[in-house]
Amino acid sequence: MTRVYSNLVNENIKALLNTIADKSSTPALYREAMTKIGMNFGDALLAEIDHDHSSVYIACTVEDADFLARGILNRLENRLQTVAFACFSNQRFSPFEVEDLKVAPIIKKYQEPTASQINYLIIVKSIISGACVVRTNLVDIIQKIEPERIYIVAPVMYYNAQEKLKSEFEANIYDKLQFFYFAQDDERTAQGEVIPGIGGMVYDRLGFQGQEGKNSYIPEIVKSRRSQLIKHQ
Repeated sequence: MTRVYSNLVNENIKALLNTIADKSSTPALYREAMTKIGMNFGDALLAEIDHDHSSVYIACTVEDADFLARGILNRLENRLQTVAFACFSNQRFSPFEVEDLKVAPIIKKYQEPTASQINYLIIVKSIISGACVVRTNLVDIIQKIEPERIYIVAPVMYYNAQEKLKSEFEANIYDKLQFFYFAQDDERTAQGEVIPGIGGMVYDRLGFQGQEGKNSYIPEIVKSRRSQLIKHQ
């Protein structure tokens, strides 16, 4: 097993990655570490965004919304004027029991209105292995909006995930892709778990009762943002 760190990583981020890889970390500690990782990503993304008036759309999965995505959003919204948000619930499965052939149809989604053309689309995922969830959610979003740049953000990625995801799109999309990650791992179990990855299945590590549990969950960030939208309508 070989873990390669990106040039974004410092000792503090390594400690956070060790916390989420540690299977003995409690759900409360895991959630806190994921939020802090998100804040570090937020700072890295702000260093890439041209100016404070740039339009940004951030999309995540339901299990990441209140933790990893919240950390990123907190940093972005402290500086940027326009940040819209989307949250997807995906049902991930493999009709052929093969990890790289898994699919992840969207069963629920929350999407805030935005302009049809934006500067930055940010896709957030706790870990990218087979990339089926990221692919599905990205395809859904780009049917409605046209981003100038697409940032794919994940604390940990499997070593060939970037190439696999790029191969799913035509040049007009994959040329826009830029990947932000802290660690890249090259080992995966027969069950599809990346080692050390994020310490197992993220639903369970965060304290949800498996995939069904996380898909029945309505993130607090969705509740609060939807309430604010209704007030301003």
